[in-house]
Amino acid sequence: MTLWRHFTWPAWRDQPGRVLLAVIAVMLGVALAFGVHLLNGAALTEFARAARGVNGQPDLVLTARSGPLTDADLVDLLNRPEVAAANPVVEAMALWPGQVGPGGRGLSIRLIGLDPLALLASAAAGRPLAAELTPQVEGGPAALLSPHVVHLNAAARKLLPGGATQLALRLPGEGTPRDIELAIGGRVAADNTPLGVLDIADAQALFGRVGSLDRIDVQLAPGVDATAWTARLPARWLATPPADTGARLSDMTRSYRVNLGLLALMALFTGSFLVYAVLSLATAQRLAQWALVGVLGVSARMRWRLILAEGLVIGLAGTALGLALGVGLAAGALKLMGSDLGLHGATDSSAELLFNQPLLLPALVYAALGLAATLVAALAPALTVRRIAPALVLKGLGLPAARTLPAWAGLALLAVGASLAWLPPVWGDTPVAAYAAMFFLLMGGLALVPALVQLMTALLSRLPAGALLLLARERSRDQATEARRSLAGVLVALALAVAMTVMIGSFRESLMRWLDQALPADLYVRSALRGANGIPTPLPPPLLTALSRLPEVARTSPQLTARLRLASSGETVALTARDIRAGGLPLVERWTGAAAEGTLAVWVNEAARDRDGLKPGHVFQGELVDGGRALKLQVRGVWRDYSRQNTALWMALDDYRRASGDTSTAELALWLAPGRSLESARTAVRQLGGDNVEMAAAGELRALSLKIFDRSFAITVWLQAVALAVGLFGVIASQSAQALARKREFGLLRHLGLSRRQLQRLLLIEASLSGGAGALAGLALGLGLSVVLVYVVNPQSFHWSMEMHLPVARLAALVGLAFAAAVGASLLAGRRALGADAVRAVREDA
Repeated sequence: MTLWRHFTWPAWRDQPGRVLLAVIAVMLGVALAFGVHLLNGAALTEFARAARGVNGQPDLVLTARSGPLTDADLVDLLNRPEVAAANPVVEAMALWPGQVGPGGRGLSIRLIGLDPLALLASAAAGRPLAAELTPQVEGGPAALLSPHVVHLNAAARKLLPGGATQLALRLPGEGTPRDIELAIGGRVAADNTPLGVLDIADAQALFGRVGSLDRIDVQLAPGVDATAWTARLPARWLATPPADTGARLSDMTRSYRVNLGLLALMALFTGSFLVYAVLSLATAQRLAQWALVGVLGVSARMRWRLILAEGLVIGLAGTALGLALGVGLAAGALKLMGSDLGLHGATDSSAELLFNQPLLLPALVYAALGLAATLVAALAPALTVRRIAPALVLKGLGLPAARTLPAWAGLALLAVGASLAWLPPVWGDTPVAAYAAMFFLLMGGLALVPALVQLMTALLSRLPAGALLLLARERSRDQATEARRSLAGVLVALALAVAMTVMIGSFRESLMRWLDQALPADLYVRSALRGANGIPTPLPPPLLTALSRLPEVARTSPQLTARLRLASSGETVALTARDIRAGGLPLVERWTGAAAEGTLAVWVNEAARDRDGLKPGHVFQGELVDGGRALKLQVRGVWRDYSRQNTALWMALDDYRRASGDTSTAELALWLAPGRSLESARTAVRQLGGDNVEMAAAGELRALSLKIFDRSFAITVWLQAVALAVGLFGVIASQSAQALARKREFGLLRHLGLSRRQLQRLLLIEASLSGGAGALAGLALGLGLSVVLVYVVNPQSFHWSMEMHLPVARLAALVGLAFAAAVGASLLAGRRALGADAVRAVREDA
């Protein structure tokens, strides 16, 4: 404490700015990482809680293998002694006229019919089927019995005009859609999208489905084994465990959350180099004092501990502030994006969600990460102070020769990184090995910087030898390791910025090409009405005929989406039936072998290939959910799918219609006739379909997709800017430290006859060598990291492949900025050191 009070504290008090910057660097890193963790946890907590509010906690969910359930199925189920409670459910999607959803399309509201008596019975037994729904309905469960009354959640109430007591909706019908009007009842605390709850009998009548049910939520009697009971059910029933929507969201967003968390930790990683730069500068400024206290009896171990203590104080201050700021950032993000990470766009968010999750353990983890980063950053300056020879330093001989790793160690690190990149992901779709590969590549590149500097110095030997060139060459050869230390921050920041720039540029370019292939038509039309499963309802046949005969339209191509249950996993996936000849598929793999006998051709996306093993040529069984027909399918190719991360299939429309007997059309692609404008086609379609259809031009869909893409990756641009700013300041601080340590050397050179301008030229040559090495190394490392991101991380995380695209202009700007900053920082630091009188500097040395 005595040394701290009389040695460290006065130095910090005289230079508070640098210490404050180090604290801010740690604070920002911890705040971003902790805030992202809290936001992710709040999103999952809210989504799972909202889902439980409607679905409750049934043991099993009973559906029909084909078609709907009936009231007779409910009676049969209730007569079974193993069943303790059963809640019948009927659902529908209604169009909300006058409301506009994302992309300017019509907005739908989900309507659910529940049995209030079943809810009361399950609640009385202590096992509520809808734990949060039942008490939240104003007036209690009995209020659900009111006819023609809908109880709305917060997301739906946000869309109501002020003072509204009635809600007008449009439901799909067998032929013509039906308009209904419902009185607005109480509130329900469930779901993040517009939702309304009705009495089931009222819902069946309104939906035109009297006597039919979509599902029955079942609670078994105590002691009944669900697996054994399911095995004894009639073949017409299908009983499955309830879908854990919280777990499903967790799986669906795991890759997004992991990547976002690692991007946030990047700020802490680069911030550690800033801490290193600040402590290195402080060490260089106090080198004579460190040597003096060493002569006075302070041991090398005590000096080492004191530097680590300085780093620990910076880490403690930055971590404490970062944890507090992280809570604030998460709360602000909840207000800005909503508790669902923007997945639905209509949610009632509250900062209280942050405290409905465990906080102590995550706070300790991120605090430990912040402290570890600062202590590692302080380790190099601490070792430098420990290794100084006090007598030599007092004579002005500067810092001791730094230790360096041999070139083969850097090459070995690069080899380890390249090997790790080939390993598969863990925990589903998390590319842990790929991120470890990127870390080893960075460390290997840092280790090779001295060798690169020495190589560039060797090239100078072929130039005509002059005094300045000879001095620069010899110093660069002897101090190559110091170049690695001074350039570490900007090298890492530049490498990460180059990698992210190439990855984003490659992704955007690939997305644009994919959109051109996936959207070949000029205009797309589909029904604004949705079925209970959320899929657009079929367009009326008269409308299809009228659309195909419009003078503005040259040709049309129908399309529909169905649901297919995979026999291998029982998972329900999307099956799109379309005219394959209407537009080329964005294929990444193609089956060139013979077609298997008795199979239908399907094309699968990359998620189906990676998750379900549906590789080209593979034959598998599937069952149409609507209709229950079994299909024998063969994979004929794999197509690129940037619209989803889960399994999806395409099939030729003619094959689907022959296999299913379904001749409906849910979506129609229109190609304009020569000389016809898009606006005239829109007007003609609107006159025919009215509000029951929604349409989008291919150009609008492309623009919307690119807008979403740019918004999604905007945070990476800011993270690149932060990383570069931190890295550049690290260069400035490191070069300042080196220049201060060389003050007596400069004085001696001035005394020997070199002018100040000549010394500045010497610094320019040295800085160009080290800065050029850093810029080249950062570019090479960045390109290597981008290969891992493009060809490993993205396919493993999101099942999206892409082609490499190099944005040359942006890369040149990044490398030029890094080089200019390194050279400018060296010149600025040298100018300060050269400002001292040469004779005085030599006298200090004497």
